[in-house]
Amino acid sequence: MKALRALTGAPLRAALGFLTVLPVRGRWPLGRAAVAAFPLVGLVIGSVWAAAAFLGLHIGGPLVAAALVLAIDFAITGGLHLDGVADTADGLASHRPPDRVGEVMKDPRIGAVGAAALITTLILRFALLAAVIATPDSWPAIALAPVAGRLALVCLLRTTRPRSDSLANGPAEAATGGALAVAVIVTAAAAVATAAITPEAWPITVASIAIAMAVVHTTARYWNRRLGPAGDILGAAAILAEITTLAVLAGSCARLMTVYEHV
Repeated sequence: MKALRALTGAPLRAALGFLTVLPVRGRWPLGRAAVAAFPLVGLVIGSVWAAAAFLGLHIGGPLVAAALVLAIDFAITGGLHLDGVADTADGLASHRPPDRVGEVMKDPRIGAVGAAALITTLILRFALLAAVIATPDSWPAIALAPVAGRLALVCLLRTTRPRSDSLANGPAEAATGGALAVAVIVTAAAAVATAAITPEAWPITVASIAIAMAVVHTTARYWNRRLGPAGDILGAAAILAEITTLAVLAGSCARLMTVYEHV
């Protein structure tokens, strides 16, 4: 609990300033505590997601709720990690060696494969959000997806080293083992809190994050071999973690819906 309290204040402001477009007064150093607070930023974003889902459900149902969540997410994050999805896809499609693929990924223009990956990502997020939100009393669980996405960032910052000219180089230096441990604790606390709100799905809340981290770890290793230590991989990994978490939750919700129909 003491470790969690230490993340509030300046560390949380620094993390918010780095991961969102929210106005944060002052300039705050992005040190170890700030990196450890990344999942806490995810929880802030996830809480807004849940509130938007609740509002959307009462306005027009699951589809409206899912669309509202995506719109709110873009307003908060500015689509920060979506750029990484497009650049990573373009880099993979270029089939260039790691020492030359950076030329493609740094190009401000989006390629055909990058555009297709971006559209696919948005469709997947929308469909999975709608599936979870449509399940009675399961909408609060979507708050876990942004938490998993930011934990993925801390894990990769700890285990990989971005290029020296990457914006992620500073956070990577601050991603110590202690920072990762605290980030895991924050994520576990978020999972427990979500499980308390949605007790029917409590086993899957923890499993969804664990599965997401396993998928991200495996995929990111492949991306690093193909693309080298590119910072865009971090953004793509965060989105992958969100989608994987939502996919596991959606699968669990589908089973719950089947149970409800037979009761």
